[in-house]
Amino acid sequence: AFVTFAVFFLAPKWALQRRASRRMLRLEDELPVLVDMLRLLQGVGLSIDQSLQVIVAEFGSMLRVLGPELMRANQQFASGRSRDQTLQRIGKLFDSEDLKSLITMLSQVDRFGGAVQEPLRQFGLRLQESRKARMKEQVGKLTVKMTAVMVVTMLPVLLIITAGPGFLGVIRMLAHMSGGSK
Repeated sequence: AFVTFAVFFLAPKWALQRRASRRMLRLEDELPVLVDMLRLLQGVGLSIDQSLQVIVAEFGSMLRVLGPELMRANQQFASGRSRDQTLQRIGKLFDSEDLKSLITMLSQVDRFGGAVQEPLRQFGLRLQESRKARMKEQVGKLTVKMTAVMVVTMLPVLLIITAGPGFLGVIRMLAHMSGGSK
């Protein structure tokens, strides 16, 4: 009874943790796309506010995690909050250092002005490099898992193919020797 109670008590917590981790993975996948879109829109000549509004209006469905959060931030900005406050709220929601760095960069550009296209390009390159490193790590883990699978499935077949003819030859020779000694 205690185990059943404990499982039912902890199941919602486990489910929320799994959902939160999947959401963080999606955020890490969407962040390079957001940076690239911001850089392109900045290159066209739009301001940070205009860029964020265009991203929400035109590409909000593509950004499943960041889209609704940016839309909420735009609504709060339109209702009188500062851009810095609205962006900091998004940073507090997610435990991502990359997102916090992007928010800091956007807040500084909003506060002090200046060109943001080159810092966004460098930031996007850094995000791509970290994504490549994560993928290499996943491939490395997958290689270890596949080794175990290959040993279990391929090794018996390999032994049969390579050692099978030898075993058959030995069995025939022993059968011939036992048949010839009678």
